[in-house]
This record gives sequence, C-alpha cells and structure tokens, in this order.
Amino acid sequence: MAQVFITGVSTGIGLALARLHLARGDEVWGVSRRAPIDLITHPRLHFRALDLCAEDPGQSLVQAFIGETAFDTAYLNAGTFGAAPELASQTSVDAFRSVLELNLVAVKWVLDRLLCRQASVRQVVFSASVSGIRQRAGMLSYSVSKAALNALAKVYHLENPDVFFAVLGLCNVDTTVAQTILQADERFPELVALRERSTQEGYIVSPEQRAQQIVDLLAKRHAIALQSGQFYEIRHLLERIDLEVCP
Repeated sequence: MAQVFITGVSTGIGLALARLHLARGDEVWGVSRRAPIDLITHPRLHFRALDLCAEDPGQSLVQAFIGETAFDTAYLNAGTFGAAPELASQTSVDAFRSVLELNLVAVKWVLDRLLCRQASVRQVVFSASVSGIRQRAGMLSYSVSKAALNALAKVYHLENPDVFFAVLGLCNVDTTVAQTILQADERFPELVALRERSTQEGYIVSPEQRAQQIVDLLAKRHAIALQSGQFYEIRHLLERIDLEVCP
C-alpha cells in the first residue's frame, strides 16, 4: 500500500488521482478548499480543507496534517488559469499575483513542508504545462507561473538528488483550466484555433484517463529514461511507452 499526498484533490486531475489510488488500495492525504464529496467517507482518505494561498496558517496546518508520514508520491496538482484570456497590458497586477500565488508560491511552501521533515518523500509530481516554454498571447499569468515552476523544479532537483521530481505538461485535459482557456475571444487566434481542435474526438481527454496515464508513466520511468527535474509533455512520454511495447 502506497502513501500518497495530493493538492487540489476536490476536482479535475487531483480528484481523479485520488480515486485511482484509493481503488488501488493506497492511502491518500488530500488538501483543497472544498471537500471531494463522493470520497470524503472513504476509510483511506485523509482530507484537510485548506486554502493554499493562505500561506501562514496553511503551513502550520499542512505540517500538522502530514506529520511524519513517509510519502511514496506527492502530486502538487492545485492550480488555476485565472480569469478568461486577456491582453497582458489589461491583466491587473492583483490578477497576475493571484495566479502566481497558487501555481508557484503555494507549490514552494508545500514542497518545503514535505522535504523539511525526517520522513521521506520518494517522488514529487508537478502539474506543469507546455505554456511555460511555448507562450501564447492571452496567457500571461499562467505562462509565467508555469515557466517559473519549471525553474523551481529544476533547482529543487539539483539540491535534493535523493528525490525524483517529475515535471509533466499534462496537455488538453477536460478541467477548469482548459475550459477557461477555451473562452478566448477573437483577439487570440491561436487559442481560438485550439478551441476548434478541441471539438475533434479524442483531442481533449478526461481527468480519469490522464490520471491513469500519469501513474503508468511513473511506474515505467526507468524504462523510458525519465529525468528528474526535466520538463516533459506527457503526450511525448506516452509515445515512448508505445515504442517500448511495440519496438
């Protein structure tokens, strides 16, 4: 039985990961602002309602919640796009800051709480995005936060060689982030084109499908030569698995 920690456990990929690990017989510690209603009575789910942007009380609450549990995997999954796509010059400083608070600052302090204990965490999985390395108009706050997340993961890898850091761009999943991006108007032709592609069968995958793929990839990380602290788009890693199965 594995011990798993998940942020953003109430919806999307976080919820799908919690369901998957519980179905596998694992024990899950989850935090989010809202409870995962259909899982809250599960005997192997430990849940704490928490706003990760409330940094000072949040750190103490997380420390008490996780204690010295030795986690096999920590999924730092909670994140936001913010409001609908907007021009950088029209994005307020407050809106910009709020996205970075959740997508970056909260990741740092939660990660510190996991690492600054005697108990170990074997691997940490970051919900990254190709937006951090391939920017599009209309996505200032999200792109900056994900670019900085890549740098954060790399530095922590260099300073913590005994922990494996998986930095995965999760690509086209039916989540609130994706739905917000697809609200783009005609000022942002790349995002409009993305919305048109999203209507193609199979282009957008479910959180459940992506969660299963994440777990499968982590199980095969040695076989596919996954490097700690290095950003990967998940679709490219899935192609590696296909090559391993069908050389």
